[in-house]
Amino acid sequence: MSLRDAAMNALDGFDAKKDKVDKFEGLPSGDYTVILNDVRRADTPWGTEQLTVVTEVMEGEHVGEKDFNNVGLDEVTNKGNPNPMLSRNIRLIEKLAVCVGLSPTDDDWEDYQTLADMFQPAIGKQLIMHLKVRENKKNPQYPYRNYDFDESEEQPGEAIDIDEDNMPF
Repeated sequence: MSLRDAAMNALDGFDAKKDKVDKFEGLPSGDYTVILNDVRRADTPWGTEQLTVVTEVMEGEHVGEKDFNNVGLDEVTNKGNPNPMLSRNIRLIEKLAVCVGLSPTDDDWEDYQTLADMFQPAIGKQLIMHLKVRENKKNPQYPYRNYDFDESEEQPGEAIDIDEDNMPF
């Protein structure tokens, strides 16, 4: 792609007088074949921890795009209320682990760092990510993003069985 083509894509619908330069929208709702690109413990701006899960789209219109899912596992919110997402987020991390061939142990759930360490052998594994994006009326610039995962039948770099009858030469 030439610089001219890139500029045409980037400036399509952009009003330099009104729009912000940072116009990250993220992936739209859909089912994506992705690889697990990274899982790490991260600090939040409000002084807590989170698990950052980075996936990269491997097929289709959004190939090469990355998705960043920050998962909080604190028992209370930054306002001191019970975290309504805690159980869901724990199940999400467990399902993600199983979908990339891991079997989390009790020790893996010790803290954010042990969870991140558990995922390291699975970096590069392929899986199916189901993403649903919906409007956040309080903060429209931050839409709600709901995730689910399934195992992928194929993995990058897997050997392919070819018998002599199917050889191209």
